[in-house]
Amino acid sequence: MPLRPLADVSAADWFVDDDAPPVLRANLGPSGFDAYVRVLHSPRGPDDDRYEGHLEEHLLRALCDDLAQHTTTPDDCFFGLWDGFGELYGGESALFLTAFTGPARWPGRFFTKEKPRPPVPPAFPTSVLEGPKVSYFHDYLLFGGPLTSAGEWGATSYGHGVPRDINSPNLMWPADHAWFVTTNIENTWTAVGGTKELADALLRDDRLEVVRTRYDEGALR
Repeated sequence: MPLRPLADVSAADWFVDDDAPPVLRANLGPSGFDAYVRVLHSPRGPDDDRYEGHLEEHLLRALCDDLAQHTTTPDDCFFGLWDGFGELYGGESALFLTAFTGPARWPGRFFTKEKPRPPVPPAFPTSVLEGPKVSYFHDYLLFGGPLTSAGEWGATSYGHGVPRDINSPNLMWPADHAWFVTTNIENTWTAVGGTKELADALLRDDRLEVVRTRYDEGALR
């Protein structure tokens, strides 16, 4: 079941005004948790850097498996998606993603004026894209649903037979505030704040590459 977009963003009030230094909140989430870890993203290739701002599907599922065991509200969670991703808005911002898709052209068509393709539709209705957002260093669309649906945004396809793959959640937290997950758009890792038990569980998970981190500015250097 896809996540549902939320017009009421008050569920984020508890961390938006956290008084920790901005650099810590932007990279590690709000203060006050017993332990913090970094979940490292996948490399782009054998000799490449890791993905920035995105946790691949298999890592996201493994992370959510562990998170679900450390909240009393796994079926009531919140997910923030950065509103700066061009593919959310369709039109020219997403045209390059579909420029070379669709059925092959007949040779004769190279000598005739090609019929313009219809514009790429936006991922979500205007009421969602232009509605209230969570302002937390960036602006985020807010969605709600069970943890098992993380990343299932319910977005409209690009058209032309091309599914729309959207970024992993940039923010995640449960209704009971037991933990908080932050994927900064420029980082090659995802931060998790929670209990010591959650941190230990993540460190033990062979599906994930996890390191401990301190909640201080020195840890980000």
